Amino acid sequence: MSPTIKADGDTWRAELDDEEGEEGRAILFFCTTTDQRPYRVAWLPAGRFARGEDLEGATQDELRALFAASRSMGAPREYPTYGS
Repeated sequence: MSPTIKADGDTWRAELDDEEGEEGRAILFFCTTTDQRPYRVAWLPAGRFARGEDLEGATQDELRALFAASRSMGAPREYPTYGS
């Protein structure tokens, strides 16, 4: 079972990316209380939480710190413009 945390007034489920790359592995946060919030992503250092079972043992403080370091994968606030 994926661990959950309370943050920004909602409940978030944490999941690890399936594969670890050279930069490390991604942790994804999915909002479980509303479908109106985009998911959030943060990078973990290589070797940290190598398996899903390791993530289940993470403390609430560790998860909140990762959530605070994550970025929303929603639409950007400012779209790039391309000059001619």
